Amino acid sequence: MGVVTETLGPIDELADAPPQEDALLLTSEERASPHMLGRTQGGRDVRISLPRGQELDEGEVLLIDGQCAVVVRAAPEELFVVRAGSPIDWAIAGYQLGNFHRPVRFTDDAMLTPVDPMVADVLTRLGFSFERRTMPFAGRRVGAYGAHHHDH
Repeated sequence: MGVVTETLGPIDELADAPPQEDALLLTSEERASPHMLGRTQGGRDVRISLPRGQELDEGEVLLIDGQCAVVVRAAPEELFVVRAGSPIDWAIAGYQLGNFHRPVRFTDDAMLTPVDPMVADVLTRLGFSFERRTMPFAGRRVGAYGAHHHDH
């Protein structure tokens, strides 16, 4: 198999998506790496060499092999699921996580960030509701200066 140098887009936006999927499970750290060798759940070796700075998103199609799409899937990770009640609480929680330079993904009703005892201490002291869960670290990600990507 050749080297994947660009993705084909999100599986749910592919007009002629193949009927089968072979998942390449990657952590958020692995999805941020533009160069890697991975093995899909179906046993395919996939060599990836993307342009510098490009990150892989949940649901991104790497290649189509016959009737099967090789799709990036977010591997389960130990995360805090942070839920804030009011808009000001959302702002404070986001500010604190940003101040710690923590990676964050946003869902419709929560912020996700990797488990960290220091973060747990701050969130507890501020009275925010959060839980520890093992789940895919996926959702909307916002980079510096407003640049953003969407995990699909």
